[in-house]
Amino acid sequence: MGEINLQMLVEESEANKGLVFDYEGHVIDSYNLINEHNVAAMLAVMVTMSHEFFEDVLETDNFNQLVLNSNNELVVINKYSNKHIVCLMADDVSKVAIMKLTLKKLAL
Repeated sequence: MGEINLQMLVEESEANKGLVFDYEGHVIDSYNLINEHNVAAMLAVMVTMSHEFFEDVLETDNFNQLVLNSNNELVVINKYSNKHIVCLMADDVSKVAIMKLTLKKLAL
């Protein structure tokens, strides 16, 4: 898989912020995000725990995306490769479909 142009990905998905990080929480790239190192570390833990939940409880290793939302905010976290994870964030939950579609195309 090639490199990710994060700014273009954020714009195409209509997100406000973006982050690319590895499974240990090290930042590869960030866009419009404050404290990206702390955010990457927290998200890496969430991805690891979600992956383990899928393995232990659902008995599958097909976990590839995590979607978090509040009344107004949306976070979509997607595995990109065996080494990297992409996270897009928006302040409008109605953007969930375009963000998920954009990340799905990235994985193809």
